[in-house]
Formats: sequence, C-alpha cells, structure tokens
Amino acid sequence: RMYERIERAAANLSAFLLFVLMMITFVDVVGRNIFNHPLNGASELAEIVLAMVIFLMLPHVARRNQHIVIDLIENVIKPRMLVVLDALAAILSAVMFALIAWRCWVLADRAVEYGDKTAALGIPVGPVMYGMAILAGVVAMASLLAVPFSVEHLASRADGAQEPVVS
Repeated sequence: RMYERIERAAANLSAFLLFVLMMITFVDVVGRNIFNHPLNGASELAEIVLAMVIFLMLPHVARRNQHIVIDLIENVIKPRMLVVLDALAAILSAVMFALIAWRCWVLADRAVEYGDKTAALGIPVGPVMYGMAILAGVVAMASLLAVPFSVEHLASRADGAQEPVVS
C-alpha cells in the first residue's frame, strides 16, 4: 500500500538523518577536543535534524498507537474501559497535533515575513517550521487512523474474542 511505502521512506530518511546527527556531533566533539575548533553551527544543525527526525517518525508512532504510556490504572479498570480510554487518547492526540500544526504554520508565516534565519549559519527558519506544521498535521490524521483499531478491539472484546498472543 501507498501509506506503507511512505512510512518506510520516512523511516529510512529518519535513519539517515540520525546518522547525519551522529556525524555532526562526532565532528563537533573531535574538532572541539582535538583541534580546539568546534564545528560552526553544530547546535543549529543538530536542532534542525533532531526536529526533522521526531516529526518524521511521529506519524508512524501515532498510527500504530505506540506512544510511551504509563499503565497506572490498567489493573484497576475493565479492559473495555481501557480500549475506550485508548480511543479517547487518540482523538485527543489528533486535536492537540492539529493545534500544533496550526500554530507551527502561523509561526512559519511570521518567520518568512520577518526573514528569520538561524544565528550562526543563516538557515531560513520558515521552511523548517512549514515542514513541522505539515508533519504535525499528518500526525493528527494518523492519530485519527488509530481510533478505528481501538473501536475494533473493543468490539472484539465485547464478542468475547480472546486476546491474540504476540510473541
């Protein structure tokens, strides 16, 4: 499917960007400690690359509902209620990321209008913010895609179906 190919491309790009982040850090540390000359703009590059990695992988995490969770009430409430809470969390996540997308877009417009650039390297901030806004919108939609899985899981539990064993 098309979504799976896009997801795989985003994962591959994220892996490459993590390698780039590692190389930026390596060159900066070696330059600073051995040659007493750090990589100019390393912190700016690291910030931008890290934001790209995070926002590229968030749609994957949201669609598969693989966010980090703390299970404080799992043993106290019924499994059906957990699935309902899971669906509500996905909806709330979609709303929050839609708000993030909107605000990032507004900030990107402002950055382009003012000609904002990073201090050391002069990288335009607007395009980075637009990318974050678009990917936050994708995360919002991916979060909504996770809701039917929660509802489907709730329906299967209501029918008395056994939980699949994952090894």
